[in-house]
Amino acid sequence: MSPTAEKKRRAPARKKKKKSAILVWWPLLLGIVVTPLTIHFASILALEGPSALRLLYPYVLLIKDPAFGLSSDMGNALSQGMMYAQFPIYGLLMALTLRARGVGAAIGTAVVVHGAGVFVLFLMAHMAGH
Repeated sequence: MSPTAEKKRRAPARKKKKKSAILVWWPLLLGIVVTPLTIHFASILALEGPSALRLLYPYVLLIKDPAFGLSSDMGNALSQGMMYAQFPIYGLLMALTLRARGVGAAIGTAVVVHGAGVFVLFLMAHMAGH
């Protein structure tokens, strides 16, 4: 095969790769779009008690915890910011994982990070009870 014919075969693959690189960032956009909905759900879940809120926003409650040594004002401000940043951060993690691996690995990464936050809150609540 001539070098010219080989270049022609590779050209469409590059265009396809460029398009897929743009499409990789959909999880971040989804995280940004979902944030107002989750904040609304959090206001509804607050009526159910703190355990329901732990499942939706574990990192918000972790930042508020006095174990971090933050003042109550600083902890409240950071936790409020985390309420708006948590799902876009998950989207960013998914997008970065999606660039290197598949959709399943990207979703798995977000689930593991979220589950780790819920698990740490569970451990902290269990230790405080003893």
